[in-house]
Amino acid sequence: MNSAAAMRERALAAARAGRLEEAARLFDEAAAQHPRDAALLNSVGSFHAGQRSDATALAWFDRALALAPSHAEAALNRAIVLGRLGRARDAAADLARREASLRGHPRYWTARAAAELTADDPAAAQASYDAALRTDPASARAIQGRAQVALQRGADDAVAWHERALAAAPGDRFVVRGLAQAYEAAGRPAEALALTQALATQVPDWTEGMEAHAALRWAMGERDSFCDHYAAAAAGGASAALFHSWAMTLAGVDQHEEAADVAREGLRRWPDAAPLAVVETMAAGAAGDLMREERLLSAHDDGGETWAIHRARHRIRRVDPAGAAALLERVVATRADDIFAWSLLDVAWRMTGDDRHAWLSGQPGLVMDAPLALPPAAMEAAIALLHRLHDRAAMPVGQSVKDGSQTRGALFARAEPAIGAIREAIADAIERYRAGLPPHDSAHPLLRHRDRPWKVTGSWSIRLNGAGRHASHIHPAGIVSSASYFVVPPAQQNDECAGWLELGRPPSDLRTDLPAMATIPPRPGHAVLFPSTLFHGTRPIGAGTRMTVAFDVAAD
Repeated sequence: MNSAAAMRERALAAARAGRLEEAARLFDEAAAQHPRDAALLNSVGSFHAGQRSDATALAWFDRALALAPSHAEAALNRAIVLGRLGRARDAAADLARREASLRGHPRYWTARAAAELTADDPAAAQASYDAALRTDPASARAIQGRAQVALQRGADDAVAWHERALAAAPGDRFVVRGLAQAYEAAGRPAEALALTQALATQVPDWTEGMEAHAALRWAMGERDSFCDHYAAAAAGGASAALFHSWAMTLAGVDQHEEAADVAREGLRRWPDAAPLAVVETMAAGAAGDLMREERLLSAHDDGGETWAIHRARHRIRRVDPAGAAALLERVVATRADDIFAWSLLDVAWRMTGDDRHAWLSGQPGLVMDAPLALPPAAMEAAIALLHRLHDRAAMPVGQSVKDGSQTRGALFARAEPAIGAIREAIADAIERYRAGLPPHDSAHPLLRHRDRPWKVTGSWSIRLNGAGRHASHIHPAGIVSSASYFVVPPAQQNDECAGWLELGRPPSDLRTDLPAMATIPPRPGHAVLFPSTLFHGTRPIGAGTRMTVAFDVAAD
């Protein structure tokens, strides 16, 4: 029998040479001959993780840890794979259970912190990064992670942490972008702009940096020229990904015709770039050019579910709701959690008078308007803090808010006591909403998750002023959406419904004449929760201020 080390080395050599099938066979043979060698089984798992066969890799790491529960590399590798499988909470909990045996490993605290951060537990991540820095104060990874947490939690020292991170990793693009965000949050937009300008100039092929620069330019009022740096990058040689980012950024501020033209130019250079074909089709339809949209659908439709959704949206615009419904019913039969497909199907069912619309969106209990358990003093503190945050915020790119500002990042990740009070009141409202829902229904996109654990996946505040409003939209990342009210505009003589929430009115680009299913007046201290499949927007406020906190809920 060959030694485990020798067989492992042969398998690794094959993998390094790109002979992946041979490497997989050699790893299997090695594991068959040495089934109780935990280090070997960890190596087999690492090979499969490198091929992105995460479920297979997880099984190998589990086998290794069953033999050697204190095997540090297997435990840390398992946590990484769990995170990629969307199980970051499981990864964080498992690493916490292994603290006694792993805390001395150089990667333990940073791996645990990364899992905690992904699991939306920034307080725990901060504690883990601090533990890592007590062990190794010069760890660039720990410093960078700690800086990221400081930014997420709205800490006053976020700039200092990012400057320290940049000193530890000079030129790191992620740290530079983080420092720019920290400068902006600290009310230092000129310094932030200088950094994003450097990213756009020095690494124009990095779309995240290009998008950060566009968003900051837009926030600073450059409405007509905020995407000029994309054009400069394209002139010097570009990629399909750059054109896709450019088009999506334009579409994010309703410049749909320009977005379609950018995507078309990208397709001229890269005819097989399917994402660009999707963007051009989406933007053409949103711009109202239905002939162009139809031509693009005919030219690019591959028969898959994504294109079926776009064809269905086109049929709604062409007043063929029955045809749209037929397409969308097939999509949700195989993609039961596709919130956008369900939202369009709801519109199609309403247009045809299908009774299933009432089942999807009209059942008692699916919409709740209820007071928050937030005492007056806590409400006052929350309002004061939210105003301070909005004073340094701006109208974002790619969101529904028009003529207003949106707070940056995850609001509930912040550390201020006022945010903690809001977070607790919202958690209470979510459980009251769940308790009032109709029974579990395995066919319903929300009720199928009724009895599963839920988690908040996004949180933010919006402040509308003047003629501010929300365009009709949905939040496809969750199953429940929301609005909770902190400041509301005064009643307007010419529009007593100013600032009211409208549920169920489709976006204007769908060209339907469907009205809102419900209009709900904003009341300070109240929260409205509803299925994420419902399009929702607001009437313009006309005057005054409307300030809300919103969040998404997803099945955990």
